[in-house]
Amino acid sequence: MKTSFSAFTAILSLSLLLFLSLPSPSLAAAKCNADDKKALLQIKAGLNNPYYLASWNPNTDCCSWYALDCDSKTGRVIHITIFDDNKVSAQIPAAIGNLPYLEMLDMNRLPNLVGPIPSSISRLTRLNFLRLKSNGLSGPVPSFLGQIKSLTFLDLSFNKFSGSIPPSLTQLNLQGFDVSHNNLCGQIPQGGKLQSFASSAYDHNKCLCGSPLPAC
Repeated sequence: MKTSFSAFTAILSLSLLLFLSLPSPSLAAAKCNADDKKALLQIKAGLNNPYYLASWNPNTDCCSWYALDCDSKTGRVIHITIFDDNKVSAQIPAAIGNLPYLEMLDMNRLPNLVGPIPSSISRLTRLNFLRLKSNGLSGPVPSFLGQIKSLTFLDLSFNKFSGSIPPSLTQLNLQGFDVSHNNLCGQIPQGGKLQSFASSAYDHNKCLCGSPLPAC
C-alpha cells in the first residue's frame, strides 16, 4: 500500500510539474499583426515571390515565417533579414515602409536587387540598423535617410550609388557607417559622425574627398 501511495505521489508531482511548465495564455507570444502581415505579403510580391520567402504563406502566422522576427509581446515585425540569393530580382518594394515597428532591415548579397532606395523607408521611425550591402542598388544616397533619427548603423557598400553624400547624414548619431565600393563623388560632408570613421568606409569610390580622405 505504501509503495502504491508513493508511486501515486510521484505521478501527481510529475503531472503538476508538467502543468506548471506549460506556457500561460497571458505569456504566450503574440500573433502577427494583421497590417504587418499585409505589408509582408506585398513585399514578397514586390520581390517577385522568391523561393527564399516560400514560408511567407498567408494561411500561417507571419511571426513563424523565415527571415523575420516579431516582438514577442506585440506581434509587430521588428527585424527583416534577406541575404545571399541571386534569384531575388527586383527593386526594394515601397511596402517596406508599411512596417512602422521595424528596427532592423538587412538586405545584403542580393546582386539582382536593383534601383534606388524607396522614399517610403523614411517612414520607419524606429529603424536603427540598415544594411543594404553587396546588391545592385543605384541612384543617389537619398537625403531622406537623415530623417530617420533612430538610425545608428548604415551600410550601403558594394553597390552602384552615384552622386554625393548628402549633408543630412551628419544629423544622425551613427555608430557604424560604410559607403565604400560605389561611384560616389564630391566632398564628404563635415560635421556629425562622418569624420569619425576610418577612410576604409569611403574607399573605392569615383572621386570622394575630404576628411577622413585626402583634401579636395
